[in-house]
Amino acid sequence: MSFRILSRVIASRTVQSTVSLTAVKARTTAIPALMFPVLQPVRTYAKKNKDSNKKSRHIEQEETVVEPLFDQDKFQGRYEQCIQSLKEHLSNIRVGRAAPSLLDSVKVRIENASYPLKDLAQVTVRDPQTLMVISHDEDYVSSIDKAIRDAGLNLNPMIESKGIRVPIPKTTKETRDKMAKLVNTTGEQSKTKIRSIRQDAMKLLKEDKKHQSADDIKKLEKSVQNMTDKFNKAIDDLLKAKVKEIQL
Repeated sequence: MSFRILSRVIASRTVQSTVSLTAVKARTTAIPALMFPVLQPVRTYAKKNKDSNKKSRHIEQEETVVEPLFDQDKFQGRYEQCIQSLKEHLSNIRVGRAAPSLLDSVKVRIENASYPLKDLAQVTVRDPQTLMVISHDEDYVSSIDKAIRDAGLNLNPMIESKGIRVPIPKTTKETRDKMAKLVNTTGEQSKTKIRSIRQDAMKLLKEDKKHQSADDIKKLEKSVQNMTDKFNKAIDDLLKAKVKEIQL
């Protein structure tokens, strides 16, 4: 091979080697970018559970609900109880005439238990000044007699073959006047209780103003006043009827 040809061969191989080396370097430089991608920090967020959110909102709503302090039914019951107590008290005020209700408060002791007289016997009017007590069981007669004597009614029953006779003492004008005064005093005590109940109701309504509208509070206050007027009138009616009964 001549020198000229040899020079061309060497030059050609040198060029090829240079090209190959450049290609290799290029590939080597590109490999890390493909095999080892750059890692960038990415913040991820967990997906919210819709049911959980709804439940949380529901719980929050329940926690924020404030029950009103004023309960109209409760106060209605207190008013009615006051009237019932007055009726029972007035029924125990004797008016000098025979009436079965005079013995309503009598409790009879049988063995180790106490029973209302009306559960053990029938009470009837024999005449305007006499009551008759007929026991459902003859074994109860002596216990009933003792119960009437010890009831604090100033009555002296007498056992007869047909039952127990209970004479009702006549009352004088002076006694009737005292009884009428007692009735009115009892009525005033009941009215005091009514006023106390009203004050309790208004106090709670005042505290409820933080949680209810002004219109609602105003309506409830009016309702309380109407109840108060209604039961005060009921007391007046009971007193008038009892005083009239005493004075007859």
